[in-house]
Amino acid sequence: MVATSESGLIKMDKKSFIDRIASAENAERKAAKLPEFSADDTTSTTQTQGETFDAFERNFKANHGEIILGCENLLEFLKSKGCKKGVIDAKLENTFGLEEHFEISREFDRNNPESFDFGISTASFAIAESGAIVLEDAATADRLSTIAPWIHIAVLKKSNIVRTIADALSKPFPAPYAIWISGPSKTSDVEGILVEGVHGPGIQAVFIEKD
Repeated sequence: MVATSESGLIKMDKKSFIDRIASAENAERKAAKLPEFSADDTTSTTQTQGETFDAFERNFKANHGEIILGCENLLEFLKSKGCKKGVIDAKLENTFGLEEHFEISREFDRNNPESFDFGISTASFAIAESGAIVLEDAATADRLSTIAPWIHIAVLKKSNIVRTIADALSKPFPAPYAIWISGPSKTSDVEGILVEGVHGPGIQAVFIEKD
């Protein structure tokens, strides 16, 4: 039985309450359609100038991100930051020989999140126009390895860089959750003072893996 009180509150018995929850769970869920738009009208010609990788590198660096080419440069990068311990996501097969120089874990320890100096995971793809990388749950074993350590390094193949945001939106997303990252975590106060690394990694880098 369902009734409405004088105050406007809905009252119902236990059976009606359970039936309403069951009908909601069984309802067909459809993803909202993207609004119609013209890619020509929304794409920045300035941001996409040059080759796709060059545009991504330029825009990613403008977002205070760092590009790393080659395993030797990856090693030197981590040493220059004073790193001693890191987590390499379990879905990444390649450890890049880092276990010879650092204490490496393949699982993120949720009880000691501050013990990791860096985290390395796979970027599903990147967007040249915005200088952003996209991380999906389908390609990551533990989301925390990408957002908890001060330094996050996303492993990316050049072939997985799309040119525009419109291209990114047209890609299928098999995972229910994805993060679009444009450089280090940032926030600012009412006076517009920018602070990096408050809500996530303070240093965001991309390691370019050979195709």
